[in-house]
Amino acid sequence: MHLPGGYTKVLVEWTLGVGMADGGIYWDIPTSVIPTHLRRMGSRFIVEATSLSGQQEAATMTAEEMRSAMRCAVQEIRDE
Repeated sequence: MHLPGGYTKVLVEWTLGVGMADGGIYWDIPTSVIPTHLRRMGSRFIVEATSLSGQQEAATMTAEEMRSAMRCAVQEIRDE
């Protein structure tokens, strides 16, 4: 879902080191990092992200501050 301010809400299916997210985690990532052909609803891609160091830090931040702290890149999933 595209959000105001140039962000897109994505559903996380899987996280490295943690496993299945089971559809319960959403991230707001900058739309600009998503290739145009992957911006359709239902597209699947890999998001490489660095974020906050812990829940304690996040508890004192606004949503906008959390978005600004996140760095991410998107890679297309290719069948080989």
